[in-house]
Amino acid sequence: MAQSLSTASKAAEISVFGAYMGGTPDYGPHTWKGISAGGDFTVFPRFILKPALEVRGNVLSARAATEKTVLFGPRVQLDWRGRFHPYGDFLIGAGEILFHPDPAPGYSGDRSKVYSYGGGINIDVAYHLSAKFDFQQQSWNLGPNSDSASSGNFTLTPRTLQIGVTYTLPFRFLNHASDYR
Repeated sequence: MAQSLSTASKAAEISVFGAYMGGTPDYGPHTWKGISAGGDFTVFPRFILKPALEVRGNVLSARAATEKTVLFGPRVQLDWRGRFHPYGDFLIGAGEILFHPDPAPGYSGDRSKVYSYGGGINIDVAYHLSAKFDFQQQSWNLGPNSDSASSGNFTLTPRTLQIGVTYTLPFRFLNHASDYR
């Protein structure tokens, strides 16, 4: 049976996650609820910070609208006391907001480039399984605000808190063969 690898002996790992999300969408007065899913590819160089690439998809919904995003970008992780893995990330992607009901005839939604930054912590709870706690702040620019006398752009800055699980996939071919005795 394969033994658990310490992060000092691993070359890389792939993990996937799913989370329940609550947030303030910056559109409408209510707190929204949703889901998030994604994955990370983390490399383990011999320094204290571990670089990773992350991809995630979010769906956040309430009576007023639904926000959907697909985001990708770098993440940096620190392994602390073996079980605790705090991280920070900066993600870029696409977002779509669909209004319920349409705010104007022929205008049911909009799309934007989305910037997201945040962080969180994964806490090991079992072999290959971690609890995930995550915060993200997003920035959407939906273009000129036609309902306003100012010439400013219509922007949204949603924030989300996520609680979920992370599963680390066994990734043997990039790890040292001597670690599996």
